[in-house]
Amino acid sequence: MRTTKITPKPFSIMTLQDKIHYTNEIANAIQREGQSVYIMPSKNEEIDHEGKRIIKLPTPQVAGTMTQQRTYAMMKAMDIVEQIDRS
Repeated sequence: MRTTKITPKPFSIMTLQDKIHYTNEIANAIQREGQSVYIMPSKNEEIDHEGKRIIKLPTPQVAGTMTQQRTYAMMKAMDIVEQIDRS
């Protein structure tokens, strides 16, 4: 399994530009099926032995046009970024 490593700023000080960047990175990883994303953890989260949070990505949409597939990946990535932002 391949992984994408993301080391963002603490989410409490992320700018809109940062959120867009990480959303695109996660959407790209979703479209490259079989990947996970490592993100530095916030407090009260389970972490792996390297001290990073592991997020299992949803499977990519395989039916539909490329635009529909990208939109699906972006929607799922936005959900992940929002979930991290709230934690």
